[in-house]
Amino acid sequence: MELKTAADSNFSESEESPETKGIRILEGDPKKAIIKLAVPMIVAMSVQTLYQLIDTFWVSGLGADALAAMGFVFPFYFISMALSNGLGIGGGAAISRKIGARDKAGADNVAVHTIIIMMLLVLIFTIPFYVFAPHIFSLVGAGKTTDLAVAYARVIFLGSIVIFFTNVANSILRSEGDSKRAMYAMVLGAALNIVIDPIFIYTFKMGIAGAAWATLLSLAVSSAMMLNWLFFKKDTFVSFDFKDFSFEKSIINDIFRISVPASAQQLSMSLSMLVLNLIIVNVSSTDGVAVYSTGWRVATIAIAPLGRDSNCSSFCFRSRLRGERL
Repeated sequence: MELKTAADSNFSESEESPETKGIRILEGDPKKAIIKLAVPMIVAMSVQTLYQLIDTFWVSGLGADALAAMGFVFPFYFISMALSNGLGIGGGAAISRKIGARDKAGADNVAVHTIIIMMLLVLIFTIPFYVFAPHIFSLVGAGKTTDLAVAYARVIFLGSIVIFFTNVANSILRSEGDSKRAMYAMVLGAALNIVIDPIFIYTFKMGIAGAAWATLLSLAVSSAMMLNWLFFKKDTFVSFDFKDFSFEKSIINDIFRISVPASAQQLSMSLSMLVLNLIIVNVSSTDGVAVYSTGWRVATIAIAPLGRDSNCSSFCFRSRLRGERL
């Protein structure tokens, strides 16, 4: 006779509700789960990289200086992606481990910690970069394109909450097996960005700043969808209760032991971009940065999905705890 613990019973009761469809995928055949989770993840991450590529396409009509300005901003945009993706990977992996251990309360607690840490990171990232933007871009060699770079970057910095939440919320959804909805939100945002980019840039005559506003508005739509699912509609497995919240060292360590290396890997790429921009400016001009950065954005479409494996962790841990083999 199979004995069931209280935790198992609570977890099973949750599984019967409509909100745990993703969990049922994770609890099923791991080989099928890999396909069901990985394909939407790859699509979503590839679509996410399209935002900067779409901006590049439409901004190219403003001239080489505008493209170069975006090239100088791109490493800093990539820093926001590195921090938010790293946190999402760490938080998602920790949630997945709690799901594998049949600890829903623990998974909820990790999700709350992840959102709180995200808010702190947004403040740390936004305030200094927004305030000191002119000095920063002068130092990294933007030269005559500094004003354009600042106009574009300050909009991105001001709306960094949207960038961070989009990545973190995506990771939370994927960690509980809900990768399809995460994909739908990102695809809708990217499609909207394709439509409104030229409107903001040319019709509204906002120039390069219009590209940034269009990107933020598109990401905001994706964020609003996930915000609704996670906090209002509440049809996800994890739930959020911020009442009487206090940091727990064990959970922070659990998140950071994955997120710090993941972020560091992508931050090193941002640093290399900054160094290469300086080298290119010294041996050529800002036009060289425009060419280099455009090519790099195309390359990131292939690179971005390779760094994300949080979807696999939940059913991997579940299989390990049950003694199953993948």
